Amino acid sequence: MNHITLTGRLTEDPKVTYSMGTEPVAHAVFNFAVPDMSMKKDEHGNYPTDFFRCTCWNILAEIVEMHCFKGTKLLISGKLKNNNYEKNGKKIYSNEIVIESLEFLEMKRQDV
Repeated sequence: MNHITLTGRLTEDPKVTYSMGTEPVAHAVFNFAVPDMSMKKDEHGNYPTDFFRCTCWNILAEIVEMHCFKGTKLLISGKLKNNNYEKNGKKIYSNEIVIESLEFLEMKRQDV
């Protein structure tokens, strides 16, 4: 079973694109910071943090586009996907979370 659930914050505004065609498909991508509260805080009072690349499609991408921005706190659930490709003869590996559901944990107004 491949399932991951994380709580964290967007580290940037999401980038949303739409496919061309009669029925455009929305695709959102953003980075997500997840503090590891099982570890000790550093000298500045911060927990060590893991960063994840996240992606979502269709209606979830549209929701992210309308309501998420840098700093938005979310609970996300989805699948961990391993991507790999070759560059200059060297194998490159990366991971991303494909979001299947999300929940807003706090609402903040974005400065307009």
